Amino acid sequence: MASQVENTGGVYFVPAFNGLFAPWWRDDARGIVIGITRYTTKAHIARAVLESMCFQVKDVVDSMQKDYGNDKKDGVLRVDGDLSAMPVIRPSDIETTARGAAFAAGLAAGIWKEDFIFDTAEQMKKATTFRPIMTEEVRKKKVECWNKAVNRSFDLADLSFEL
Repeated sequence: MASQVENTGGVYFVPAFNGLFAPWWRDDARGIVIGITRYTTKAHIARAVLESMCFQVKDVVDSMQKDYGNDKKDGVLRVDGDLSAMPVIRPSDIETTARGAAFAAGLAAGIWKEDFIFDTAEQMKKATTFRPIMTEEVRKKKVECWNKAVNRSFDLADLSFEL
């Protein structure tokens, strides 16, 4: 559904169902959909929901870079690319979550060594890299609007309300 439109039409979705976590840490935030016009369709809202995940990843990556001084231009990201202006590398094996948990346990137990687990040159040849295509101007405007939407989600919790 989200692919039926080229953009969100100015709609932003902030999924603060139980507050906002890293890096905002606001338990008074609540989920909002903002920017709706009479031209907004369910496809725009669906796309805004998907894009909200990218914005959240960018927020966390930016926070980590601020805390640790990492220059994002020197690295790659294995999650989200356009909003963070970093290439995305998708491994040839896209079912890595369970494998990662097993490898972590195997490392801790001494079953495997790091060189067995981590990307080899051969594995990287099989990976698919997606490069950002969004212009810096568009990226900055979208992030600015996202931050406005996030800030508008603050102080919406009625903390006296109990189920």
